[in-house]
Amino acid sequence: MPDYSKKTDAVLASLLKRKDHAAFTEIYNRYWKVLFVHAFKILKDQGVASDMIQDMFATLWNQAERWQLESTLKSYLYIAVRNQCLKTIAKSARREAFVTELASISTEGINTTDDELNFREFERLLAQEIHELPPRMQQVYIKSREEGLTHKQIAEEMGIAENSVKTTMHRTLNALRTKLSPFLSLFLFLLK
Repeated sequence: MPDYSKKTDAVLASLLKRKDHAAFTEIYNRYWKVLFVHAFKILKDQGVASDMIQDMFATLWNQAERWQLESTLKSYLYIAVRNQCLKTIAKSARREAFVTELASISTEGINTTDDELNFREFERLLAQEIHELPPRMQQVYIKSREEGLTHKQIAEEMGIAENSVKTTMHRTLNALRTKLSPFLSLFLFLLK
């Protein structure tokens, strides 16, 4: 079996287009760590950065035959990571804005009886989903959303790293959004 570690990036890219698994493995081994560091510098979250790099490599493999490399392999991978980081940040910001909007709706109140009943049902479902979360996720959510503490304050109070609070909150909001999305769509439609 040929030694792929001695092959240039251009040769590896060409072999990857032909779905050469050994070439893909060499690219992965050659670039995973530096790409992870690059993503972590942007995202400031190890878990999210690691997941994003894994997803990027999975996409690279799945689309290898259609892949059009117009620069060096290294440049392509760095640009792909940067773009994916920007998408991740934008998606996270949209989720935060969505939850913030829901919180503001609850504080502003609802005027009509039907809307109030729908909102109360939503609040009941939200409370139920929060209650079913693992204890740490519950605690972080309550301290953030109900007590209004910052991630730094929560980290100090719970004796954990601030990044851990951010990651936990991110996962909590994803879990709630996933579980409540069918009801949210109906609820938001009824408010229009």
